[in-house]
Amino acid sequence: MKVLLVDDDRELMKTLSTELKNAGFEIAICYDGLSAIEYVSNNPIDLIIMDVEMPMLDGVSTLKEITKTRHIPVILTSERTSEMDVVYAYEAGCIDYIRKPYYIKEIVLKLQNTYLKNTAKILIFGGLEIDPLGRKIFVDKEEKNLTQKEFQLLYYLVKNDGIAIEREKLLNDVWGYGFFGDDRTIDTHIKMLRSNLGKYKDYIQTIRGFGYKFEVK
Repeated sequence: MKVLLVDDDRELMKTLSTELKNAGFEIAICYDGLSAIEYVSNNPIDLIIMDVEMPMLDGVSTLKEITKTRHIPVILTSERTSEMDVVYAYEAGCIDYIRKPYYIKEIVLKLQNTYLKNTAKILIFGGLEIDPLGRKIFVDKEEKNLTQKEFQLLYYLVKNDGIAIEREKLLNDVWGYGFFGDDRTIDTHIKMLRSNLGKYKDYIQTIRGFGYKFEVK
């Protein structure tokens, strides 16, 4: 599970990121709202923990901007404790509101006990079902046999639902920087994926001259 931390308190972010990494989470950090918007537009993120009071763009405004194009759960943190501030945050779309100062262990346990478990849910797109933990897919209830790389590629595209990903980035993020392949590797795996998806093959769209994206129309 990849978590993006957004807060201009660098020392707090250093401590929190260390504890979350030790708990098994993948962590990215941004120190302001504008950087967070840019990062999310180009990278897969499962959850965001973001402070409300930040320079350049506050957390609530950042949340609103991100959720215009991405469906990512956002936890807001803040020293503001009035009912109006809390209600405003929830109305903006956050899934949780944690008052500062908070206990680092509280955040770690909250993610382990609640949000990490949620990532195990089966993803359903019409007749296409994806089981992240079992690493299986079902097309109209029929299980399809994918190779590990085919599953990783599909799941990566699904996590970036609606975002066009260039071929080079797919190679780096799915195969790793040490892989000496080329665009044909991606194209071949996409061809096999589409064959397995059957009538849902158009969920994987080709962006000519660039790469691919997953999108259900």
